[in-house]
Amino acid sequence: MGVLLLLLLLQTPAAEALMEPEFCYILDAILFLYGIILTTIYCRLKGLSSEGQETYETLEIRGS
Repeated sequence: MGVLLLLLLLQTPAAEALMEPEFCYILDAILFLYGIILTTIYCRLKGLSSEGQETYETLEIRGS
């Protein structure tokens, strides 16, 4: 069903508008920004989780 719909959409004249390079450039810019945002969020979360482990290890040593 999905393949048939995709083939139908690609054969319509509206598909010609999707072939323009400007549209691809816009999509590339959106994906590039999305990648940067996700990488930043991942690095911040990774940093927070490692800080939490150090705190836990410090508390464990003091408790012993």
